[in-house]
Amino acid sequence: MQVLALGMGRTGTVSMQAALETLGCAPCYHGYTPLYNISHCSLWTRAFEAKYHSNGHPFTRPDWDNLLGTYGAVTDTPAICFASELITAYPEAKIVLVERDIESWYRSFEGIINSYYMRINDIMEVLDPQLTGPTARLFAYVFRDRKGFFRAGSKQELQQNAKVVYREHYAHVRAITPKERLLNFQLKEGWGPLCEFLGKDVPGVPFPRLHEGDALRERVRGFQVRGMLNVVRNLMVGILSIVVGWVAVVWAFRRGG
Repeated sequence: MQVLALGMGRTGTVSMQAALETLGCAPCYHGYTPLYNISHCSLWTRAFEAKYHSNGHPFTRPDWDNLLGTYGAVTDTPAICFASELITAYPEAKIVLVERDIESWYRSFEGIINSYYMRINDIMEVLDPQLTGPTARLFAYVFRDRKGFFRAGSKQELQQNAKVVYREHYAHVRAITPKERLLNFQLKEGWGPLCEFLGKDVPGVPFPRLHEGDALRERVRGFQVRGMLNVVRNLMVGILSIVVGWVAVVWAFRRGG
């Protein structure tokens, strides 16, 4: 673990992921990573239960290594929900904090709020217990848990708490991080400050400037397609089971008659 990029989601985390991987801090764990590594969801759930609900033991270095040991960096949710734990667990890692104007950030984050609270998500969670179910339970600790990261149990509470938690998060990370381990960074600064801080050579390519909303929508869309295929399969299995059961009952009735 070389870098903990602990800026809030929607502050350029996709660009930071690409930048860190270009610098050799690869692979970089992002918020979409659990969508394609479903076995991670149960580990994150254990970590959330321990920290926010005092259920189970708090994660230590071996626990984090079990989840993140093959990654060179982390960024975005859910990792940022464990800023203090990760800073302690990985004392060799540098901390990069990308912040954005809070009003601009909230306008972007509100799109996540609206998408998360769409009714179809609740339906998919029930119909697709293989993929949507585990990820929904994981991110509920972030967006739908009054003891969780945003301390919100509803859409309205999430909207009310978002800016407060944003400010608290940045203040907390800065307060607990030794100055020599911390870089307050803006994407517009490019490679220079980041490479100097990490002791890396400046790459011969432009600093990545990825549109976070578009990049995440594309990745989530692929996950949703997989979820819908699971729903179709599950419904077909259910229908087939009903048909087989009905045929068996009819056959038994006729035979008995």
